[in-house]
Amino acid sequence: MNNEPTPGTATLPTAESTQAPSEPSGLHKAFFGPDGLRAGWRLAIYLTVIFGLDYLIIQRGLRLIPGVAEVMKQAQNSGILTPRFELIFEGVAILIVFLAAGIMSRIEKRSLGVYGLPIDGAFGKLFWQGALWGLGFESLEMLAIFALGGYSPGGFALAGAALLKYAVLWAIGFVLVGIFEEFLFRGYAQFTLGSGIGFWPAAFLLSAAFGAVHLSNPGEGWVGALTVFAFGILGCMMLRRTGNLWFMVGFHAASDYAETFIYSTPDSGMLAQGHLLNSSFHGPRWLTGGTIGPEGSALAFVVMAIAFLALNRAYPANKPAN
Repeated sequence: MNNEPTPGTATLPTAESTQAPSEPSGLHKAFFGPDGLRAGWRLAIYLTVIFGLDYLIIQRGLRLIPGVAEVMKQAQNSGILTPRFELIFEGVAILIVFLAAGIMSRIEKRSLGVYGLPIDGAFGKLFWQGALWGLGFESLEMLAIFALGGYSPGGFALAGAALLKYAVLWAIGFVLVGIFEEFLFRGYAQFTLGSGIGFWPAAFLLSAAFGAVHLSNPGEGWVGALTVFAFGILGCMMLRRTGNLWFMVGFHAASDYAETFIYSTPDSGMLAQGHLLNSSFHGPRWLTGGTIGPEGSALAFVVMAIAFLALNRAYPANKPAN
């Protein structure tokens, strides 16, 4: 039997074809937007994975290893950073944040490199440019403190094999610090939160969190936390200008290396084992930063302002095409 309509005969629409698409429920809208799962929920999942891995691996797992547990205990009780602690803690922390981002990249069907640290840019030109700028600006601040009578370098604290050993270990350690902190605060979190509320609102919130987290360091204060906040905003500007985080990884690593190893001063209230000089601070806290170190000095804000101006000029924003 032929069920096809005869020519010239209109086909009546079925009930299914005339039914309007159903409106998403309020609950669905709360979780999903035009681009899928909303940014806030994606960030919440990411942070939940990080906290879960941190608890399982660092808080529980590493403390079951006798040698590692002792290293972590000494660092917490003494306020002295050691290369061994830095390599262990930062190495595991990097593993955690990249595992969490890797899980999210599979969920979101994106490449891991879009979150700020593309593998093809690893330790390339931008990294070394950032390292040179970081060394320069930290040296500028220390020179200013020295010129105002607040810093004495003293003699060398290391020589020979010990000098080479600690110079290399701290260089590796602070590169790990740069990778971990930059990716945690300006990698996946910045990419995701920025997609939801805009780049600069996200940058402000995450930089504020970056500064607040540093308040947990021994001897840290609000001046140092504000400096760290400004550093975070600088990092976001350079992320915007260069397109990824490799410049800031180099800048972050080199400035910490100069502060802690080369000039041998406290870093966020912590001293390092195996530093280059027998240096000392003397003078008012506003000048030296006291036990916090140079990031607690009022001069840090001056140097940070110079950094913003210089980097803004050296790495101009791309102008939109006409």
